[in-house]
Parts: sequence; structure tokens; C-alpha cells
Amino acid sequence: MNWKILFRTGVLMILFFNISQGQNHRVYYQMTYKADSSNVETTKKNMVLLIKDNKSKFYSQEQLANDSLIIEKEKTGGKAQKKFDYSFMTIKDNQEKKLYKFTSLLRDFYKTSENAPSFNWKISNETKKIENYTCQKATLNYAGRLWEAWFTTDIALQDGPFIFNGLPGLIVYMKDSKNNYEFSFTGIKKDETTDINYLSSKPLEISKKQLDKVLLDHYNDPYREMKAGSIKVRWQDENGKEFTPDYKELTKTEQKAIKKNNNPIELSEAIKYP
Repeated sequence: MNWKILFRTGVLMILFFNISQGQNHRVYYQMTYKADSSNVETTKKNMVLLIKDNKSKFYSQEQLANDSLIIEKEKTGGKAQKKFDYSFMTIKDNQEKKLYKFTSLLRDFYKTSENAPSFNWKISNETKKIENYTCQKATLNYAGRLWEAWFTTDIALQDGPFIFNGLPGLIVYMKDSKNNYEFSFTGIKKDETTDINYLSSKPLEISKKQLDKVLLDHYNDPYREMKAGSIKVRWQDENGKEFTPDYKELTKTEQKAIKKNNNPIELSEAIKYP
């Protein structure tokens, strides 16, 4: 056995791994989903996966653009209007093996942390071309959904949309068996500028149990802050005349909407509203 050749091969593999890990990328996806699983209508949202060193951040392209504008304005002492499009945002810390999730509710912004999940992928021999990349099929049963994913080793990254990773390549397509969620790769480019840790607003760090209580409290009395006057709202009719709304009826309507739009990606994490 030629140990010198093996040693050189090993060094090259380690070097390639370090180079690929050190490269920073933006991976673009189109996300199609149903907020209400009983509805045939879907929503499309352009998302981006930022990959830098041992971290990655998945969130909306619109929020990325707004964050970038704010950062540039702050360099010159200027200001830009902030947006808060944090739906589906997650940060994966592969070194610490932690997963961070973010939730916006009215004026509040929350952050929860948990141990990174271990995905029990089943990799098949089936392959096909997606966006000129050779891809291989994998399936996953996780958190109440059965997923089909296609990953490629043509790109030296091992990550994917939302919380998903753990395959020997980049996930370029993914959907659940009921067609409630779909992630489609739309492009990739190198990125040496983005700060993954940047947030335009500082979140309140709470536990998952505390977040569930916050969401349940909001469901039980969604207009509490407006009725108390801590959030100022001017209610006007079509003629511009101010009036005091029937909060009881508004609450019923809002609760109905909350219960309908309760179809999270991790289905087993759905709040059980009364």
C-alpha cells in the first residue's frame, strides 16, 4: 500500500473541506406554503440561506435587503426604515450544535434556542438533474411531516432551507407529502460581507414553553394592549369618522384566523388553541 499517496489524498480532502467551510455563500430559495392546510391557495416567499463558517441563517430576501440598507446607512450616520419580516427565520450554529428560532408578535420580537435536531435521513440511489446539478433523493419523517428532498454534492456545502441539514451535500429541493411546504433552489453566489448575527431589532430571549404561553395569551385576548391603550390605534369608518370598535366581535374574528393559520413547518409544534 502506498501510504504516501494516501497521506496526500487525505491532506487534499481535509484542505478541500476547510476551503469549502471557509467560503461564505448566499443560497436562494423560493418557498411555497399553505398557512391554512385546508386551503388550496398557496403563498410564495423568496428566502435566502446565508452560510458563513460554522453558522447559517435562513430568512426572507426582503429582510436581508433591508438589513443591508440599514448597515450601509449606519456607516454614514444615516437611518433607514426598518422592516420586520422574521417569519420562518432560523439560525443554525453547527459548532455549538444549537438552533435558534425567531417569532414576531405585534411590537414584540422573540428568540428561542434548542439543541440542533438530528435528522434520520433515508438516502436512495435515485438521481436526477435539478438546475444543471446532479441530485440524489432522500426522505425524512420529522415533526409530523414526511419529506422528500433532493441534494447535490456538486456544491461543496452541507446545508439546506429552514432547520434542515445533515445530508452529504446542499439541499436544492424539498417538499412535504401533503404539499403544504416546498423549497426550490433558485441560485447561489459567494458572499464575503454579510453578518449572520446582525438583527435590526434585539429579540427577547425566552424558552419554548414561555413562547407557547405568549401565543396562547395573545389568542385569548388579541386586542388586550389596544384596549389598555398601550398600543394606540385610531379606528375610522369609510367617512373618516372615529369610532370605538366592538372588541368582542373583533376577538372572535381574530381567533378564527389564528386557528385557521396554524400550519407550521414542524407540524407537531403547532399550538393547540382552545
